[in-house]
Amino acid sequence: MIRFAVLGSGSSGNSYLFSTDRSSVLVDAGFSLKELRRRAALAILDFETVKGLCLTHMHPDHNRGAGVFARKTGMPVHVHGNLVTHSVPEFTALGVPEHLVRTFEPGRPFVAGDFVITAFPTSHDSPHSVGFSLEAEGRCLTVLTDTGTVDDGMRFFIGRSDVLFIEANHDRKMLEEGPYPWMLKRRIAGEKGHLSNADTIGVLNESTLPAEALLYFCHLSRVNNRPEVLARACEQHMTWKGNATICEHGAVYNGCITRGDFVP
Repeated sequence: MIRFAVLGSGSSGNSYLFSTDRSSVLVDAGFSLKELRRRAALAILDFETVKGLCLTHMHPDHNRGAGVFARKTGMPVHVHGNLVTHSVPEFTALGVPEHLVRTFEPGRPFVAGDFVITAFPTSHDSPHSVGFSLEAEGRCLTVLTDTGTVDDGMRFFIGRSDVLFIEANHDRKMLEEGPYPWMLKRRIAGEKGHLSNADTIGVLNESTLPAEALLYFCHLSRVNNRPEVLARACEQHMTWKGNATICEHGAVYNGCITRGDFVP
């Protein structure tokens, strides 16, 4: 059985936890170590089984707890190799001990705990940003957030997912009419920004995501989106019909999946 949790998603912090009966892997650490532990307990998952942290990119809402996590737990942090070879300041500032840094290349699987993990490039305004596909016990779980566009590589991993965590960051009308400065609005809506509700629904409608898959809409903006707005858009425009959960900003969600049964 694979158990999983959205420990939180949104601008105030993002983190996902994946567990088998023997080990766990953390994807992103946008909270303090103390808060990560608290949220894992809320999800009824054992944080002490975590064997490593995988970082999607270098924005603080995804990595602010990474350095303390490594120093306090002694567990490795997996990052895109270019962040290390190019001494990207945002990564250096995290203070991850050198002996705990593990590098990966997109498209080349690596192992953390019981999971075989493949990173794939995303389109975001953070250097060398990626999403992750995690495989264990014959199942595939995919984390795809913080990208302004979706390419064929991302569509491949979407289509083979048993559980998909995908962002639906903003409602276009709310963003356009909202309080953000024009430059920030343009960045969010751009090719290196975030997917809108309409973008994500369009991707799902064109995908080969199995109808029995579990879908989690993540990274909703607190200012430019609301769960009820996304729910209405899905009802009106989404042709993919499956089990979908809309994750409210900062809330914890958990679930599990077995070799043949889906348990939301």
